[in-house]
Amino acid sequence: MALVTGASSGIGEAAALALAERGAAVALAARRTGRLDDLAGRIASAGGRALVVATDVTDREQAEAAVARTVQELGRLD
Repeated sequence: MALVTGASSGIGEAAALALAERGAAVALAARRTGRLDDLAGRIASAGGRALVVATDVTDREQAEAAVARTVQELGRLD
């Protein structure tokens, strides 16, 4: 299981797709949830598992909540 921050575009999006292609369940974290929803749909369409977590990682409480939700929903974080 992986948590990818900045997953709404660029390197974060590419990393999330690469992890999902290799079989990882992926928590997608960023502020722009519309783009995360699209990415999660693409991952699911390819047979993967993705969790959208709206997160501003500059806010410590939101970052900690993203980790907690990832563990709760996906079972663990590798």
